[in-house]
Amino acid sequence: MRKAFTLLFILVTCTVYSQKNQKTGKPMKKDNVLIDLHYSSLINRPPNVHFDFGYGLSFQLLYDYQFKVKQLSGALGLAYSTDHYYNNAYLSNYDSVNGDYTQFYPFSDLDSNVKLNKYVTNYFDIPFELRFRSTPNRNGHSWKASVGFRVGFRLGSHTKTITDKGRFQTYNYDSLERVRYGVSARFGFGRFGLVYYYSLSRLFDPARGHELIPWSAGITITPF
Repeated sequence: MRKAFTLLFILVTCTVYSQKNQKTGKPMKKDNVLIDLHYSSLINRPPNVHFDFGYGLSFQLLYDYQFKVKQLSGALGLAYSTDHYYNNAYLSNYDSVNGDYTQFYPFSDLDSNVKLNKYVTNYFDIPFELRFRSTPNRNGHSWKASVGFRVGFRLGSHTKTITDKGRFQTYNYDSLERVRYGVSARFGFGRFGLVYYYSLSRLFDPARGHELIPWSAGITITPF
């Protein structure tokens, strides 16, 4: 993990400084680095299972290519994304024709000693965006809007449960989709904005888990 973050830092530095204004030598504000902080949830939940709270983080590094029309550009990059789904159920696997089948089952009254329970997913993403920027003001800030498409490759997943008896974690649910994909949208001004993502694929493999569909909404920050 430390090596991955070191590599990401090097790529960030190279990308930002490779897109400098040749006349002034100052970095151009092209949203090369994005940090998304968002609320995460799931559609089509099983009966009596609640995903009342969830959050996610996404660190994205993109190369911005300006089109002939100055206000328009395209961006392609790499990203690491994690989502934490807090819920009132335990995740169970059982054998099926297609392998392990994963399902959420709500806790019973006998499980009242559960203090925290969540399911965590981690993905390596390849985001693509079509971007619009207004003419910058004297401070270099502009209105920005984009639509995008994202493909992600599974890194891993785990559950975490804390009860009166201790902390319990189970790793790598193989029924989690190996490849996910979805659409995104952004709108903001300067270094801050809003972001929305809707998955066009399910959380689990269609033949190996409940038909849950991820979505998220939150804020996006451009630190450079």
